[in-house]
Amino acid sequence: MKRFLLTFFTLLLIFLDCDLQAQDPQFSQFYASPLYLNPALTGSTDRARVGVNYRNQWPSLTHSFTTISAYIDYFSKAAESGIGMIITEHKEGFLDFKSSEVGLLYSYKLKVSDEIIMRTGMQLSYFNKNLNFEDLIFGNQIDIDNGQVIGPSGEVFDRGAKVDFLSASAGTLIYSSDTWIGFSIHHINRPNQSFLDQESRLSRKYSLHAGHKIMFAKGRRLRTVSYQFQERSATFAVNYKSQGGFNQLDAGLQLYFQPILIGGWYRGIPIQNVGKVSKNESVIALFGLELNQDLSFGYSYDFTVSRLAGSTGGAHEFSLTLSFGKIVKRTRRDTILPCFKY
Repeated sequence: MKRFLLTFFTLLLIFLDCDLQAQDPQFSQFYASPLYLNPALTGSTDRARVGVNYRNQWPSLTHSFTTISAYIDYFSKAAESGIGMIITEHKEGFLDFKSSEVGLLYSYKLKVSDEIIMRTGMQLSYFNKNLNFEDLIFGNQIDIDNGQVIGPSGEVFDRGAKVDFLSASAGTLIYSSDTWIGFSIHHINRPNQSFLDQESRLSRKYSLHAGHKIMFAKGRRLRTVSYQFQERSATFAVNYKSQGGFNQLDAGLQLYFQPILIGGWYRGIPIQNVGKVSKNESVIALFGLELNQDLSFGYSYDFTVSRLAGSTGGAHEFSLTLSFGKIVKRTRRDTILPCFKY
């Protein structure tokens, strides 16, 4: 029963929190969903690219969360610009909640010096959200002694409700051949997302991400026209997010021995507490594989390390990325973005 109550109130806080502020869904493989992370990453491969990301969080619970996102982007060398489109759908079994997004993105690439590149990007998205109020459970419906739901709440709502709005986002990224730092801000205009003809502003989401790549000795020569060698590298990265009073840090390492990649992440801020509970959330294991020079696949699993460990089932996440089209001609002096692959 204690586990039931802990799970229930955790879900209630996640979805509604004390100020009825929502949080955006997240991906553990956030670099495998680049347009979702930062509009400045639009066209960052300097060619065309399509990708799909799928996340199933807490599958052991009756009401799990699923998120699927697909994107396409393209880089124009003549205009030094990237354009893209992203479609994201997030579902929560609790209340039959569904959020859909369609976004258009643009980025511009500026060469600051021989070794430093800056990309800036912007995004405009249309959101549609649906909610079933009939399944809402209020505090006066819960029997404190046994945790059971008893009787109606007395509240009267329409069975279904929906809201739609526009959201503006922007970001920037500065990088060299081995280091990068980026910043993005989503929901700049703080759109109203209320289902009840009242005002409930969507909080801005801030993200600061950075990393550094260390190259090892090259592997064997690849059978490509460019006669490249297999990459051997280690990459460290962090991603800090803040939205509506909540904050989170992801920090990890990836080892890339082309075509195989393995990695690990930690999610949480152990030096902070909520009450007397340390903000430890997950340890994430990652495996990636290049099926060929254009197609990559990634799988990750979140091991829950918070007090919900053993009852949530963690989180499964898959990503698939395909690059295609003519590769932009580069010289030895060109700087290539060294970001994580997943």
